[in-house]
Amino acid sequence: MRILAERGMTVAHLTFDQRLEDSPTRLACQLRGAMGTLFPDQPMFHQHDQAGGVLYKYPMIQYRWGQGRGIVVGWEEAAPVLRNLGWLDLLFNLDNKVLQVTEVMLCDQKARFGISDRLLRYALRTPALLFNQRNYRRYKELSAKERQVEKDRLLVAQMLISLRGMNVEFPERLYAAFVSPRSIPCTFKGQTLLAVQGQFVTNAVLPEGFALGHAVSHGYGWIIPISDTDTEGP
Repeated sequence: MRILAERGMTVAHLTFDQRLEDSPTRLACQLRGAMGTLFPDQPMFHQHDQAGGVLYKYPMIQYRWGQGRGIVVGWEEAAPVLRNLGWLDLLFNLDNKVLQVTEVMLCDQKARFGISDRLLRYALRTPALLFNQRNYRRYKELSAKERQVEKDRLLVAQMLISLRGMNVEFPERLYAAFVSPRSIPCTFKGQTLLAVQGQFVTNAVLPEGFALGHAVSHGYGWIIPISDTDTEGP
């Protein structure tokens, strides 16, 4: 294994005074909106400039939801911002309710990116949005075999985009392929898009908490590594 880069990462796990029962992806979007409202003058929280335009770059702050808690991930320059935030003093508008953080757990780490001499397995904990309206129209016209090839091609492309967004250059040929992927429809910003969930293998070393594809700041494309023992049968 060859390590290419290390990137600072802080993850804030937020426990609120009320439990919410909506879908994780919808709650992650609401958490992002709430943080954007709280910090309108800080673009890293919401990916918009002062004029309201979208900032087309890999987001250094990403929002997720898991096990009943809000999750905010900060990369590089955003990591100390999350560490120094007064979480317990903030009020969040989520699911038409005003919530307060009762407990915050901060986890700091150096996330490693690299090249592996063997294929590593990862799972998409949340669906990855690999398609846009244009390439989805083309995808629907393909045969079943061609669709699998196209999914793998988009996986590689989106992985490279995300790596470059983290200022990580992959100097060798990046290989990535899905293992029994599942295609599911997702509604994002009023549009119905095709998302992919499941596992994939790659020669890239990726840290837990990394995300790929479109709308990663909204909680999509969150990956977790899977060890060999996780895939072994009984």
